[in-house]
Amino acid sequence: MAGIRFLTNEANKVEGLAYAGFETFRGSPYTSCARETGQNSRDAARGSKPVKVSFDLLHVERGDIPFAAELEHSIRCCLEAPQNEKTQAHLQRALAAISEPTVKVLRVADINTSGLTGPVDDAASVFTALVKGDGITNKPDETSAGSFGIGKNAAFAVSELQTVIYSTCYEDAEKHPCFAAQGRLRLISHTDGARKCSAEGYWGDEDFRAIENPSAVPSWLARSEIGTSIHAIGFDERDHWASRMTLSLVTNFFAAIDRGQIEFEVDGKPINSSSLDSVMTDEALGTLAAEHDELAELERARRLLLCIRSEAATRHTISVAGLGDFVLHLLVSENLPREVHVLRNGIYITDNFAKLSQPMRLFPGTREFTAVLEPAPSASGRAPSALLKELENPAHDAFEPDRIVNYDAQQAARKQIKKLISEVRSIIRMVAKIEDVESSRLDELSEMFADTGSTRDQGREDEEKDPDAYIYQKPRRGTRRQASGSTGKGKARKSGGSGRKQTGTRTGESKKTQRRAGTTGAVPLDAIRSALKNGDPLIRSIWFTPAASGEIVLAVDASGLTDDVGLDLVGASAGTVSKGRLRTSVEAGQRVQLDVTLSEPFAGPIELSAVRSVETPAEEAA
Repeated sequence: MAGIRFLTNEANKVEGLAYAGFETFRGSPYTSCARETGQNSRDAARGSKPVKVSFDLLHVERGDIPFAAELEHSIRCCLEAPQNEKTQAHLQRALAAISEPTVKVLRVADINTSGLTGPVDDAASVFTALVKGDGITNKPDETSAGSFGIGKNAAFAVSELQTVIYSTCYEDAEKHPCFAAQGRLRLISHTDGARKCSAEGYWGDEDFRAIENPSAVPSWLARSEIGTSIHAIGFDERDHWASRMTLSLVTNFFAAIDRGQIEFEVDGKPINSSSLDSVMTDEALGTLAAEHDELAELERARRLLLCIRSEAATRHTISVAGLGDFVLHLLVSENLPREVHVLRNGIYITDNFAKLSQPMRLFPGTREFTAVLEPAPSASGRAPSALLKELENPAHDAFEPDRIVNYDAQQAARKQIKKLISEVRSIIRMVAKIEDVESSRLDELSEMFADTGSTRDQGREDEEKDPDAYIYQKPRRGTRRQASGSTGKGKARKSGGSGRKQTGTRTGESKKTQRRAGTTGAVPLDAIRSALKNGDPLIRSIWFTPAASGEIVLAVDASGLTDDVGLDLVGASAGTVSKGRLRTSVEAGQRVQLDVTLSEPFAGPIELSAVRSVETPAEEAA
């Protein structure tokens, strides 16, 4: 018969409530529960549909909890055992929770996952690893986020009864659907009559087996769709529990959510790619983050989301021999804190490799920027995410090389990571250096950044002025310069510049001699942006909105201190290129996106200008 049964304590071992696996998450139970359960569901993704995870608070009638009377009896036995005041207080709260007419249960349920695959009595199965394993993980993917089997304990940290029930549907080897349910609980070592009991107990079928008949469990535990449900019995409900879990989800999973890889629902409120912006900019969430000293994490997530989304950011592939490929998203703009952060599987990990002597803190000689580094799928060989998984600590917030036991493998990992960071620094120096940096107007999510008033800094009166040197000023908040020449009327404003003439290849004549036969009248270009395409200085992606309709001739210039120097085009993704310029048709108010190829590489700031065309391309060529 189904029921609760504790392991026998033949050695009279004294076991208290302070189980290390649970204590890891006591300091931030809601944050940890949301992150760890979400991560496990993310790793169990099945098929191409996004993983969906819901967090719901159930109020279950005590009579519908089949083990309520047994659990109450066990807690009373524990209260008779010797214990300190802290343990006494905890057990009293647990007794009160299970004695209520209704019992609070937090249910974390996922779909579009593989579930806890069995067989349930197989020591090597995922089901056994989660329900009965300690310090092990049987995730089939070597690049999955969890490495230690510790994260599952986060659900116990939100249970006043330290009791969690798992129910799952999965497919067996013949693709037949299977059901399993079992619970695990941990109180303290105690005596039940003549039987000496360990702190650890299980709820399920006879002989500590899982219940495999879905009709043998109450409806709130049953499920028919492939996936897993985790039930924290006696949920420790505190103020704003849903908002605090929401905060954890958006600060850790923002990339996976934005890419449509995972969706959440917390207390009935969705968090998906459509609602992510409104959730992250919600004033109440920001206030809550400040109250719980997590505002820095929320602001960081906003910046990193902006970085991976922005048209103004550049993307760079970094290949490290023996490791694989990484992608670096690099966004250069004012008011950014010169930071590099690491994601893995779309989940935030850390902002440094400090334990490998690569803190990634100082970037002298660069403009302000934010960068995101993440593994890319490897075409052959070992995926780079697998090495990061080996280096990752149980808290998933640092990389530690000493976790690799084999000395030769550890030294190889150190060498590979140092090579990776060296390449990251090289790219940042190239793209964000003072002389050639391209500033960006960041319209997307700009409301996320504070405006603190005045944006001008006149410097100190006694400051020596050097006309040939770049003058560093205080960071300005609120306003940002235009991206790649975001425009005024007729011609774009300069998109960057350091107070020096730009270096690099610049051909053609200056703007003063640019007007050609067959053109008439300037065409205003608004909201101009540009970015190197895949980090290639020969190819620019450009965006602009024309203020007039018709055929235009578009010119690209390098920005200079006293005069602008024309850059010759040799190709474009649309229109016709002739004599270094692009002729194309536009519609007033309609956004234009083009890729243009330069005759010679140039990574510095550019300007765009457009004039109306009055002749055909053939006439111009003649």
